Amino acid sequence: MSEYTELVHQIVSVCLDVRDGENVWIQSWDHTIDLASEIASACRKIRAHPFINLTTEDYWMRSLADSPKELLETLPTHQAAALEQTDVFIFMIGPRNVIDWSKIPSEKQELANVWYLGSNKYLDAWRKITTKHSIRTLGIEYCLVTEERAKALGLNYEEWREVMLAGCLSDQREIAQRAARIANILREGQEVKVQTPFGTRLNFRLVGREPSMDDSIVTKEGATKGVVKFLPSGCVEVAADEDSAHGAVVYDVAIPVRGGKRIKGLTLQFNHGKVVKYKAEAGIQAFEDYLKTGLGDIDKFAFFGLGLNPGLKPGFTQDDKVLGNVNIGIGGNMSKGGKNRTRTLSGGREPHWWATMTKATVEIDGKTVLKDGVTLL
Repeated sequence: MSEYTELVHQIVSVCLDVRDGENVWIQSWDHTIDLASEIASACRKIRAHPFINLTTEDYWMRSLADSPKELLETLPTHQAAALEQTDVFIFMIGPRNVIDWSKIPSEKQELANVWYLGSNKYLDAWRKITTKHSIRTLGIEYCLVTEERAKALGLNYEEWREVMLAGCLSDQREIAQRAARIANILREGQEVKVQTPFGTRLNFRLVGREPSMDDSIVTKEGATKGVVKFLPSGCVEVAADEDSAHGAVVYDVAIPVRGGKRIKGLTLQFNHGKVVKYKAEAGIQAFEDYLKTGLGDIDKFAFFGLGLNPGLKPGFTQDDKVLGNVNIGIGGNMSKGGKNRTRTLSGGREPHWWATMTKATVEIDGKTVLKDGVTLL
């Protein structure tokens, strides 16, 4: 499986720094078993001790549909015992197909969490152990690239696969260093201006909230805090002053939505942090469906982010991580330390809407940090 050689090296040696004698748990789906096997083999070569746990998509869906909720919420004692002896946990993100939420009872949708984020009884028990034992955890988003998902999103499978692999193989240490520099600026900054040649003219304020740094370098210190990281990575985001956004945002990158459709030229007009007008060149229905959910502060300014990964390209599923892209989101942001309140959706998700723009110029307190989409940091 030579196609995985560089990716496996990045996962095992760069991101996780797996060592001689460590116990490595690899959580795989049926469509990722080849990659899981290669990771396990690489761990063996450095005298680590891997084992692979396989979940098939059919079993996973039937369990969620048919098993009692109290059973699904329970972390079995044998899993807990194995986890307590684990140093590194690697999980592939799946399943192969886009999740059909209509087949999962609403009361059990919060348990269909494939990201090991959020909160439910199972994850809370899981996280208690991983935090106590400082278990280094990495999710492999590359595994989302399947022909089935590409078809559902209207993406070219081979191009998507190539871009995601390039994003995984980017210099993760350099991304982490750049993320740390930008995070320091966002902690201390106040006044932000964003402009693009496509019509974006947005002003807003930062209020000293802690930025989230999305890099793939997993450390024991982060594990002690319950941090879960992903590959590919590459952005810094922060919840800004929700009432401060004023001006227009034009998302020049087409936004893929379910059914292979795309929203083109979506424009939002903000006043005191609220979306007061919107329009699009095509595909506006998906955005209107989001607004119609009426889940609290669904139309409020929420967060701002900068992409840092030079291997990724716009137009796929990682637009917020593309080097030089600017990400503006509305809706729920409490998971980022903000105050917008929204009702939790299926799978424990916090409802929000985000998209990106290219060739942006960003000023923070009068200092240019991004010029025409080129980072100056």
